[in-house]
Amino acid sequence: MTRGRGRPSVVDVGAVSEAAFLLWSDRGYGETGWKELAEATGVSARTLMRHFGTRDRIAWAGVEAANERLEQAIAEFRDEPDAAVAIRRAIVASVSHDVHVRRSAAAWFRLIAAEPELVATAAAANRVWTARLAAHLAERLPAAGRAVCAALAAAYEAATFAALSAWAEGDAPGDPADAVDAALAWIRLAR
Repeated sequence: MTRGRGRPSVVDVGAVSEAAFLLWSDRGYGETGWKELAEATGVSARTLMRHFGTRDRIAWAGVEAANERLEQAIAEFRDEPDAAVAIRRAIVASVSHDVHVRRSAAAWFRLIAAEPELVATAAAANRVWTARLAAHLAERLPAAGRAVCAALAAAYEAATFAALSAWAEGDAPGDPADAVDAALAWIRLAR
């Protein structure tokens, strides 16, 4: 998360996010303000507002790390000859195994699927992830063209979100990354 000048933040983003998701699951996103978030996280409301700016940025705080994991995985699987396998592996690698993320993942997915403010900001929050995936698809599938690669990246994003949502609702067993892997295994890249 990009911050302005001044003293560096010592906010544990993972711990704040985890506490916020649990609070929002219990009380509701719209009914929870900065004061309640401060009480739940142990971080002052002023510090939370300075660090995150808006409450929805708490909800999307983990996306930047997912973008970085995707970028690293794309580089790692660049030599995989099967483009669909490489893309699936990169996306699965972008799903975090961080303890805070895993503990709060189900609450997070239920929240972002149900809360209108977060549904409305989902595309913007995932724009970098989807654009990076589209760029990689364009490198692997130069004959497909930019529009096709953008459409494929959007399809992968939707499939990933659906798999994670199903996992959060208890319809997919195991780890969230396993749910994503199982869903994306159905996608083939063929003309």
